[in-house]
Amino acid sequence: MITFENRVRYEYKIKTARVDTLVKSILTHRDPKSQEAKDASKFLDVLITEIDRFYEEHSDILSKKGKRPHPRSRLPENKEWNENVEKYYEKNPRKRPKK
Repeated sequence: MITFENRVRYEYKIKTARVDTLVKSILTHRDPKSQEAKDASKFLDVLITEIDRFYEEHSDILSKKGKRPHPRSRLPENKEWNENVEKYYEKNPRKRPKK
C-alpha cells in the first residue's frame, strides 16, 4: 500500500513535470506573441501558484525528502526547508541531483 508521504512526493513530481512541459512548449512556440502563447503563459501562472500552495501545505514532508520548491516558484527561500534538504543529502549523498 502506498504511504501518504509517497503520495505527496509523486503528486509534486507530476505537478512539476506538468509545469516543465508547458514551459518547454511556450519557449518553442513558433509565434510567441500569439494569443495561444499568451493564454498558455496565464495558465502557467495558475499552475505555479498551485504548486506553491501545494509545497507550502506539504513542505515538511517534501523538504525532508530532498525536494526544494520548483525553480519557477514564487515562494521566498525558507531557512528550515534548506536545512531539511541539506540534512537529507548528507544522509543520502548518491541521491543528490546532478548539476
